[in-house]
Amino acid sequence: MAPRGQLLAVAKQSIDEFLSSSTGFRVVHSVSPNQPSAASGRPRTLFILDSSFNPPSIAHLSLVTSALRAAASAQKQRYPGPHRLLLLFSVHNADKSPAPATFEQRLAMMMLFAEDIVTRMQAARNKLPEADIDVGLTTKPYYNDKSTAIEMDGVYEGTPEHVHLVGYDTFVRIFEPKYYAMHSPPLSALASYFNRHGLRVTLRPEEKWGGNEEQAKFWEKLRDGDMEGDGGKSEWADKIEVVESDAEGVGVSSTQVREAAEHAQWDKVRRMCTESVGPWVHEMKPYEADVTAF
Repeated sequence: MAPRGQLLAVAKQSIDEFLSSSTGFRVVHSVSPNQPSAASGRPRTLFILDSSFNPPSIAHLSLVTSALRAAASAQKQRYPGPHRLLLLFSVHNADKSPAPATFEQRLAMMMLFAEDIVTRMQAARNKLPEADIDVGLTTKPYYNDKSTAIEMDGVYEGTPEHVHLVGYDTFVRIFEPKYYAMHSPPLSALASYFNRHGLRVTLRPEEKWGGNEEQAKFWEKLRDGDMEGDGGKSEWADKIEVVESDAEGVGVSSTQVREAAEHAQWDKVRRMCTESVGPWVHEMKPYEADVTAF
């Protein structure tokens, strides 16, 4: 990994090269807990953490470690190995603007975050399966289009199942008909995704969204056919696993990290971020002038 000062230059070059290409997806950085094996390029399950990473936090980490533990447990039949993790950032986000942190700042933090996940894997060998990690960029704003772009790139041999790791708020947005107005009915746009891929949804109890039981009702609406009128198929519910949050990361959000950074609460920033990301936020100060929540 390049020194912090050089990391921004590396990230900017990666973004510039990607944007100048005609591709919709590209892996720009990879890390491995060990020497990559021949099987690592042919995963059967590709976990995808797709976020604005503004910045990566221990809440993001919790989504990853929870999925990896599930893959190593009795749920391993649901998530067969080999496994691989893709940290994905869309440079064309449907809802979020580039501010306050620039694209290259976010990509640099993603690279650091990937290293921290590997460190976590190495420290918990008996509890977390080791998996190679990719950092990728996409121009696509919607999940179904992102998976299509990944498949067309061909970087992952075979046909791995994509399992997006999402929080409840993202789960709701995925099934928001307004994003698919060009389709009739709108949610029919998701058919190509759920025919092959799935979601792992982590409930995030909070005042805005309610508790676990209330949030789980959204999945039940899909399962019970209440979204059929908009094109949402009840059988898609079988491709969606809904789980409760781990203790680590509960109540933590990227917005909180930005606000703490704005007020120079560096101990708080470090508690809410992983080992390398927290110090980077402190040193580089990407949120010094803006704490806009989005």
